[in-house]
Amino acid sequence: MKLKNPNILLLISILIFIIACSQKNYCTNGNCGENWSGLAVLISGIFGVFIGGACISWLANPLILISWLTFKKTKISLVMSIIALSFGMSFLFFDEIIINEAGHYGEITGYEIGFYLWNLSFVIMIIRNIISLKNKKTVANNV
Repeated sequence: MKLKNPNILLLISILIFIIACSQKNYCTNGNCGENWSGLAVLISGIFGVFIGGACISWLANPLILISWLTFKKTKISLVMSIIALSFGMSFLFFDEIIINEAGHYGEITGYEIGFYLWNLSFVIMIIRNIISLKNKKTVANNV
């Protein structure tokens, strides 16, 4: 795929991430209606990292941020976006997550559109970086 300006994909990745933050992410104990929005999970998720378990997937957020900020260093950006996707998808391997400040856990019983959009933003950034690397190789071969 020859895309003259793969940076449009950077903007799309950021936009989809922002949209994901406005959506529900997952269901606990069979209830999808009362879960926090993606923005609330983004803000409070840093505290969950110290608890571990499914909350470790929150680390995808600073990794994708690093990927966006280092987009001119395509190889670094690619590695960060791949690791971000790995952390994001790791959420699928957990059965429960902390659901309140009292430390109670709830069973993860489903995934909402915010979860899929969140991970899609990582995939788009990976695609952007691969296209950018291929474009650089093409330019280098033509010189």
